[in-house]
Amino acid sequence: MSEWDYTSYWRKNYEAREAVAWGSSMLAGTAVQLMTEMPVTPYLITLGVQAGFALAAIPRALRVHRAKACLVGADLSFITLEEVMELVKRHPHEFYFGEAFPWRQRHGQYAFELQAMDIEAIIGKRGRRNAEVKGTKWIHGIGMDEEEPCFRPADQRSIHHLVLGTTGAGKTRWFDLAISQCIARGEPVIVIDPKGDKGLAETCERTCKAMGKASLFKYFHPAHPDKSVRLSLTKNYGRATEVASRVAVLMKSEAGDPFQAFAQMSLNSVIQAMLICNILPTLVGLRRTLEGDVPGLTIKVVMAFGSKVFGEDEFARMAESAILSAKVRNIEEKAKVLRKVYYNDIAKVEANTDLEGLLTMLEHERSHFSKMIAGLLPILVMLTSGEMGPLLSPHIDDEDPRRISDLNSVINADQVLYLGLDSLADPMVGSTIGSLALADLASTAGEIYNHRLPKPVNIFVDEAAEVINDQLIQLLNKGRGAGINLYIATQTIADFKARMGDEAKAMQVLGNANNIICLRILDTDTQEFVAKKMTPTRYKYVMRTQGNSAGEGGVVQGGNVGERLMQEEGERFPTALLGELPDLEYLAVFAGGDIRKGRLPILTGPTAN
Repeated sequence: MSEWDYTSYWRKNYEAREAVAWGSSMLAGTAVQLMTEMPVTPYLITLGVQAGFALAAIPRALRVHRAKACLVGADLSFITLEEVMELVKRHPHEFYFGEAFPWRQRHGQYAFELQAMDIEAIIGKRGRRNAEVKGTKWIHGIGMDEEEPCFRPADQRSIHHLVLGTTGAGKTRWFDLAISQCIARGEPVIVIDPKGDKGLAETCERTCKAMGKASLFKYFHPAHPDKSVRLSLTKNYGRATEVASRVAVLMKSEAGDPFQAFAQMSLNSVIQAMLICNILPTLVGLRRTLEGDVPGLTIKVVMAFGSKVFGEDEFARMAESAILSAKVRNIEEKAKVLRKVYYNDIAKVEANTDLEGLLTMLEHERSHFSKMIAGLLPILVMLTSGEMGPLLSPHIDDEDPRRISDLNSVINADQVLYLGLDSLADPMVGSTIGSLALADLASTAGEIYNHRLPKPVNIFVDEAAEVINDQLIQLLNKGRGAGINLYIATQTIADFKARMGDEAKAMQVLGNANNIICLRILDTDTQEFVAKKMTPTRYKYVMRTQGNSAGEGGVVQGGNVGERLMQEEGERFPTALLGELPDLEYLAVFAGGDIRKGRLPILTGPTAN
């Protein structure tokens, strides 16, 4: 558009009147020609000129008419699972984001103009607010005639997506569309859902069934233990210290807190001892040991390590002799005798610093030890009490018929795991499980990065502020090398700030998501955050002036009327309109500044049952 061109479509359709006038004059001329003996040549020349002006006006009239008609907006659209699978088949290297159009400068110009107008005055009764429809439908209508399926390169998913939207705006429906595509691609999918949305779980299950691979779906929900898989969140680690830090970090504490540091050291000593005994660390095992079974574990680990150094039969005789000589009366005394055996006999041949950490714990004064781990035990108790014990600390050799899984197995087998946290009923337990799962994922991603070829791994985190931790930030920052594609949803950026207690860390989360999908948001800080992702532009408007003046003698009067074409700087997408987006409509700011205004189809299909 030239800097001198300016046309407003939100007015009376003068072009249509012009076309009608020229058409009427053509009919009138023809009538005169038929009723009189007017020469044919002048009539034909006149008719041609009139037709030319009419034809020139019709396209402009249609353009104004279409622009105004589109302000009504679009109705809800739907897409079936079969259509999603067909889209994936036809576009294997692209990802579908619904129907959208590029938001260009001219669309911002239209929005700038319409904000100052009464829509009902432009399109009549169709422009009235409908109490059953949330939002302003003309926002999408100004570019609806340019709408087309929105596809983005599938490999750009690795630079992560941030989905913003208030309650009921459509975040879950966006997850439905994205999850079904990832499953249809045969990629592993892990959904972490604090509120336990039934629709998301059904989307995962019915997509797996539609592909003929129902066995790939795994379901976990604390409120439905009978339907859940048993999930080990301490099974995967590169170093044993990872498990200790994974659990200890759940303690609410400040940086450098000596209680957290002591709890982590104690956990590490217990875990190292378990590994020497070939015992898989579980939450139940950690709790049992820390609550009073340090002597029992000490006996096991000294016997296991001594048998490795001296041979099983030889060390059994050595240990039995020492125990009989000391005339032990209980398990604690037996553990202390074996501690002496370690230092007097075993350590002189082969010392083990991991084992010595547990021996130091054995000698720690019990009441002081309990005080130092007082912040850790409540966490272990709530993760191992009642049904949570078998769910999060599964044993392969028990008689429980429920399947056992872990996140590494889900990724390796291209499975789909829905992890409902039931945070509405028990926010503390839900948040803790989610944080543990993210820490486990971070460890698994590190193992993939170091030892395996990466493949796309899709992680969806709804209400991300409920479970966010340092490991999620690490996944956002470094997960791309392990093939991690993160999709995190929240209502406001203030949720991250409140959860992290540090604005800088919250901005780390926001800064590592290159693609932003913004549904309706009401929080002004979040609106400004999105607006700052788009470069400003300049908008045109007509300034009208009128004035009059009196001559020096008070008799002569002067006046002037004028119009100026002016420009002023404005937001490419008006911030206030982010709070007026209808349900399932979004503004997307993709990596590199590609801005799209789109709407989401509702995924339909047979229920999971």
